[in-house]
Amino acid sequence: MKQLVVILISLVFAGFAAAEDVALENPQQEARAQSLMRELRCVACENEPISQSAAPIAEDMRARVRVMIEDGASDDEVRGWFEDRYGEFVLFRPKTDGVAGWLLWGGPFLLLLVGALIGIRIARARKAPAEPVAPEEV
Repeated sequence: MKQLVVILISLVFAGFAAAEDVALENPQQEARAQSLMRELRCVACENEPISQSAAPIAEDMRARVRVMIEDGASDDEVRGWFEDRYGEFVLFRPKTDGVAGWLLWGGPFLLLLVGALIGIRIARARKAPAEPVAPEEV
């Protein structure tokens, strides 16, 4: 009996705690909203999209995405609004323009290339025959 009461109380409080995500009536708009929600990072959770986060701020962010799409905003406008408000961190795919973008996306490949060249040079130095040493005269 005690377990039943605990379960019922848990269900009642779970109903109050969970906010209701109301999908858009237009399925194409809802699909766009879902796609954008997977691209936007929750600012309260680490590396979790707002589509999967249970944080209250993520609920607000999901609602804002739906409102903006319903009002006719493009995907870039929605991303731009969130970037202006929360910074580039909120985007799972940061912009690739400018020097910072090239360093962000090309830097790892450049470091890999430099490491490979250093490795080849070290391997060749080890393979190179040593100069013969003249025997000592006794």
